[in-house]
Amino acid sequence: MTIRQLKSSCFTLDPSPWNDEEGESHYGTHAEAEAALAELYDETDPDDPDDRPLLGKSRPRRLDAPCWVAECDAPDGMEGTCGATLGDEDEGPSCIHFKVIEALFDWMPGEGWVRIFADNALCWNHSPDNPAPPQPSPAELEAAGQLRLPGVA
Repeated sequence: MTIRQLKSSCFTLDPSPWNDEEGESHYGTHAEAEAALAELYDETDPDDPDDRPLLGKSRPRRLDAPCWVAECDAPDGMEGTCGATLGDEDEGPSCIHFKVIEALFDWMPGEGWVRIFADNALCWNHSPDNPAPPQPSPAELEAAGQLRLPGVA
């Protein structure tokens, strides 16, 4: 988990059916972008003059280059790393994609994320201003059924 570029380009809806304040949504496949467009059609009022004109012109379009994302590198006990992805917490597990890495770096501080070294990141929960809680003791792990102490049946 780190600051990294995705392996393949995302898809977006072009022109964007949303106002500029909501930004541009990204989809992993052409089919996901088409499904999102179909869902937008289902959610809009056919008589609303503000909705239908933009939707009628929108089509899935592959972005020119793979996007950049940030994933938290903080250790998370026996599970490995935290794995949180820079995204909008109010929207659930969505991930925010960036066309250029500089935009990602500019966005991170506003979300409480920090960059460590060249390509590593810590989420707001693990940033130095909000340190991670101490690791559980062996006795606490044993009590939770996650650790077997030698000689204990």
